Amino acid sequence: MTEKFHQVSGTFLGVPSAADAAHADVAIFGAAHGTAYAGAQSKPPSETGPDAVRRAITAASVHIDHWDFDFDGPLLNDGALKVVDLGNVPTTPHANENNRHAIENATRDTRAHGAVPILIGGDDSTGIPFMSGFSDLPDLHILQIDAHIDWRDHIGDERFGYSSTMRRASELANVRSITQVGIRAVGSALREEVETATSWGARIFTVHKSRASGMTTVADALPRHGHLLIHIDLDALDPSICPGVNALSPGGLRLDEVTDLIAAAMQGRTLAGLSIVELDPAADINAMTATVAGRLICHVLGHLARSAPSGTRQRK
Repeated sequence: MTEKFHQVSGTFLGVPSAADAAHADVAIFGAAHGTAYAGAQSKPPSETGPDAVRRAITAASVHIDHWDFDFDGPLLNDGALKVVDLGNVPTTPHANENNRHAIENATRDTRAHGAVPILIGGDDSTGIPFMSGFSDLPDLHILQIDAHIDWRDHIGDERFGYSSTMRRASELANVRSITQVGIRAVGSALREEVETATSWGARIFTVHKSRASGMTTVADALPRHGHLLIHIDLDALDPSICPGVNALSPGGLRLDEVTDLIAAAMQGRTLAGLSIVELDPAADINAMTATVAGRLICHVLGHLARSAPSGTRQRK
């Protein structure tokens, strides 16, 4: 029998390690590899991302019951939210199809237990099978926080790489809207990709537009019915905050802008899942990016803990 997860010795925030999400409201798991492009290096920069995030947030585990001033109380609201760490999905560099199946199956299995899945990547391509794991969930609305729109149909012959995440998401029959925030500068998109995205109906908020409008206004673009899926590429944040990413782009979002957006987006909406990707630990400085990634996950957990029971254990 194929092992669904490789257990880790140091879990996220010191939460219990578990083989499945049967007794959890939220289940965290990592995926080191998704779909590599032909000719890509055998050890991709983001493959150590999941454990780097866990290590960076370890210090906070001893304070898990302390007062969190971002939430006016302990992060998990005195045990209102049950969180487990499933470990890492077994993946292998360049085993593209197997990696996608493993990530999608892990997502579906977690949801089958009624828990909210949280994926720590891995590069942006891990988000494609993660989103596919929600293909049976009606009325899915995606909030992408990223420097790039990721609407390429293919790079070379590869259609499931990190430049195609939102293009593949748009092809899921249950995806009703895509809102993209933090977009700036130059990436893989050509005119064709921008036209395809806007023709599909994607709402694109550049950093300038997001900042001028305010994050509450940006969040108001998200429908309130259905289910919300948040996908965060860490290059959405400014390199002064997140230097350890695969594609640096100056002029990004501030941490408080992203946390404000998360708070506004989750207000009155049902969260289906969260993915956070593109950490490059070797390029990080004093684990700044890994710590920010961990704290962003904490913000999602904090809001879920205060929306229970309506925000948890509903996604079968």
